[in-house]
Amino acid sequence: MADKGKMTVKQKGKTLTVSMLAFSFLLAACSSGGGSPTAGTGAGGDATNSKGGGEKAAAKPAEAPAAPVKITLLKGGTGLPAPDKDVLLQQLDKDLNMDLEFNLIPSEYEQQLNVRIAGGNPPDMMVLNKNQMFAYAKQGLLLDLTPYLKQMNNITPENGFTQDFMKKGQVNGKQYAIPYRPLIPVQTTFWVRQDWLDKLGLKPPKTLDELKVVAKAFVEKDPDGNGKKDTIGITGLGFEGTLSPIFAAFGVAAPGHLMIRDNKVVYSSALPETAKAIDYIKGMFDEGLIDPEFLTNTGLAHQEKAFKGQAGIVYAHWAHIKRPDMVQKMNSINPNQVWTQLDAMTGPGGKFADFFDEGNTSGRNVISKSLEKDPKKVEKIIEYLNYVSGGKGQLLVNYGIEGKHYKLNNGKVEINEATVAEIGQATIHQLTGRIEMDYLNTRFGAQKQYFEFTNNLPYIKAYDGFVPVPDGINFSDKSKYELEEMVKFVYGKRPTSDLPNFIKTLQSTYQLDRILSEAEKELKSLGIIK
Repeated sequence: MADKGKMTVKQKGKTLTVSMLAFSFLLAACSSGGGSPTAGTGAGGDATNSKGGGEKAAAKPAEAPAAPVKITLLKGGTGLPAPDKDVLLQQLDKDLNMDLEFNLIPSEYEQQLNVRIAGGNPPDMMVLNKNQMFAYAKQGLLLDLTPYLKQMNNITPENGFTQDFMKKGQVNGKQYAIPYRPLIPVQTTFWVRQDWLDKLGLKPPKTLDELKVVAKAFVEKDPDGNGKKDTIGITGLGFEGTLSPIFAAFGVAAPGHLMIRDNKVVYSSALPETAKAIDYIKGMFDEGLIDPEFLTNTGLAHQEKAFKGQAGIVYAHWAHIKRPDMVQKMNSINPNQVWTQLDAMTGPGGKFADFFDEGNTSGRNVISKSLEKDPKKVEKIIEYLNYVSGGKGQLLVNYGIEGKHYKLNNGKVEINEATVAEIGQATIHQLTGRIEMDYLNTRFGAQKQYFEFTNNLPYIKAYDGFVPVPDGINFSDKSKYELEEMVKFVYGKRPTSDLPNFIKTLQSTYQLDRILSEAEKELKSLGIIK
């Protein structure tokens, strides 16, 4: 029977354990032993010696192919196809002459990983978050990848692995991880029902105050014409997924984030702009302009409220409004609705669409230090990480098998729509990510205007992703407390005049000053603060 939280399947006569994040990825590389700096002449090459008068020695018999290198990988998530259905995994194993056991853990990933490590059975490879990476590096559990970078000819600035980006995988100046490359900083924007604007004689809002006017008109002027005052002004997905762009218009990241001002680390919740933004948002709640269920919306609940005509403004990812399957969903509900993507709102703090964590990454790929005595396996993992990061391997994990899932026409990838469904979970295999705009232009060229628009939006910079949580601080408790109090503030259940006392609690109970001090040290060590 499979372990709890895992799915076990058979492939090639062996048991493989799988499961994984829909926004995750996997393996590859090319040929047997290609990444080893000490690799000798391959099988089938000339084996000649000059003797005496130039005699040619007898050719040596061809060597038997090397056995595939067995690799185990552990990652949190779900969505990996069964190996017999996973054509990309099969091709990666073939290209790299490896036998990858890919373990995707859908829940309690950190606990299961710790159990394996404590039992002396760490996986060869792991995908970690920042706190795991810092903790394991300090415990001496991770292999320093710095000496291997010179072998990885695809880990280059041209492929998105810039010097600043690679800092996301560093601890004390050593490169312990190859991070997943960044997505577009801002992919979520306000969208407005254009047909309702036209009906009410309104224009798409450009400022925060104009946004408020439009939301109020949708709530009070019956834009759907059903004779009822039942329309939501603005809806979204959770606290940040609804209110973050309003905080940004005040020139500040949403509460709970690390920012840099005047070369110093500051905390967004403690800034005066946050108090002003809270007062503004409270006013919107007082007038009933924001979805009262915004905190409990999950999945695509916000999008469905928009498509069903329950809300006139939605803060949503471009793909959730304009991807072909989403357009089909919208048209099946009401083909006459028209949605316009809005620019960043201009407010008291300037024009900013949202905030983005400059240190954020979807995963950090590391190698167990226990493999130090198995250089063959280390070389294969290095080859694999390099393979999926550029060239032929990147094409494979992005678009599938050439000639079957795509073809190259004068260097341009052309997708075979008839077979693309076979690689529906390709993102799982993009272990180090991809060059995002190249990928989006190839896969979603018809939606280019929407993601190019978001890619050019101005945003507030945060730096949480570079900074580990100091030992002894329960960050989840701090985050829970902070969210609960912020909800009270925006609903008016706690006055903004009490914000100083809120900050004092963060300092006394959750060691905020220590968090800021440690953040400053870390960001200085990375050269982000001078």
